Amino acid sequence: MSQHNPKHPAMPDALSTQEGAGHSGLSSGRADLLSSQRLLQGRRQLQIEHMGEIYTLRVTSKGKLILTK
Repeated sequence: MSQHNPKHPAMPDALSTQEGAGHSGLSSGRADLLSSQRLLQGRRQLQIEHMGEIYTLRVTSKGKLILTK
């Protein structure tokens, strides 16, 4: 299960960066891949503000991610 889609079409270009450019949260080998571990930083949930709306990203008891408004 370690295969990744080579280019995720929903990933905004604003998160893209050159490898080694120092953006924390972006994996070292992929400019368009954001690690959930780096994003969550040990938390089970976090809130994300997007276009004036608040969303909650949480990890389920089985390790899946759920994003709710």
